[in-house]
Amino acid sequence: MSTATPFVANGRLDTTEVAGAFEHALRDRAGGNAVRACTTWAQVEEAARDAGARHLAVQAAAERSLTLTWMGALSGAGILCEKLLVELDQLEHGEQADEQLTPPPLDEERMHRWAGAWFSVAGLHRLRAEQLRRSGDYAGALEELDEASRAPDQRPNAALPQWGRVILSEALRLAGDFDGAYEVAAAALARADEEEAHPWVVAIADRALARALLALDELDEAVARFRAMAREPIHRNADSAVACDLGIGEALRRSGARATAGHHLGRARALAREHGHTVGWIHAQLCLAELARDRREDPGEVAELVAQVHRELLLSEHPWLRLRAFAIGALSANGARAERLIGRAEDELLRFHRRSCDLELERDLVERCRFAVTAGVPAEPIELDFL
Repeated sequence: MSTATPFVANGRLDTTEVAGAFEHALRDRAGGNAVRACTTWAQVEEAARDAGARHLAVQAAAERSLTLTWMGALSGAGILCEKLLVELDQLEHGEQADEQLTPPPLDEERMHRWAGAWFSVAGLHRLRAEQLRRSGDYAGALEELDEASRAPDQRPNAALPQWGRVILSEALRLAGDFDGAYEVAAAALARADEEEAHPWVVAIADRALARALLALDELDEAVARFRAMAREPIHRNADSAVACDLGIGEALRRSGARATAGHHLGRARALAREHGHTVGWIHAQLCLAELARDRREDPGEVAELVAQVHRELLLSEHPWLRLRAFAIGALSANGARAERLIGRAEDELLRFHRRSCDLELERDLVERCRFAVTAGVPAEPIELDFL
């Protein structure tokens, strides 16, 4: 039996059923049921294609690609996004383009409530940029943002133009341009507030600004901003809660408030696991490993924390995380195992470099860890950041 059956009535697409399913999928994603959300969007897409509603099919698939990105499944998300870019470009700009291209039957208020959006070609280029940024291809991400700037934004959400500036800020931060990341995030947040942009974009712009402060080592200001974010209704969801606890925990760890840092990082790890946020869980686990190493705890316990990260298969798609996991693992090991792990970090640096030009932060991190392993001396605590 076709999975499209629930959304078809008398041989035609039941728009009421589709709207309900779309909203349920958004709520499932917000509530941590990402797999169920993706299943629903796949069903909506199939039904829409059977009914010839290609624009609806693209929008359902775009939300699935975005969800896979947040889940850490970057390869699958990227392949899907690239296919959708070709199809939506045909719908918007091809010979058969419909000038009255209409969004699926769900009102903007309900879409905004659950962090949903209708994507244009420009919006899909931004989604692809986010996928490339997370996979460590900063140069590729910038190219996609440039493509987005050349494509006209489509109704009704103007394809979230401020989202592109948030992605740029995050890419600059991870590439080591902390001042630039702060300036871009601050401008994005100001513009998003001024334009009454999509609430989700306002939330992630706020987060990007707080992370830029953390990268600049403005620890007190970063903690204050993360705490203020955690009190706002727009941040009262699992994704934002994990991000806020991670930011607070890492800032407190660096400032020496280890007990309170451990509380926030442990809470972030538990919530990330509960809601299927694999990347958030890995971030928390690595921060907890560094916290344990900073406390001079049993190296075996530190090594086990890192080993649990190594067992997460999706880590293979995130060289930024892989490099840090190998480096921290090397510092908690001895002898041949330490040499093997630092060697893997060096190999990862080469792989990372082929994707995205000079990586001074990564090179400096690996060199410091190599010196500690070779000389047999303790390494200073590693300052961690977040994808």
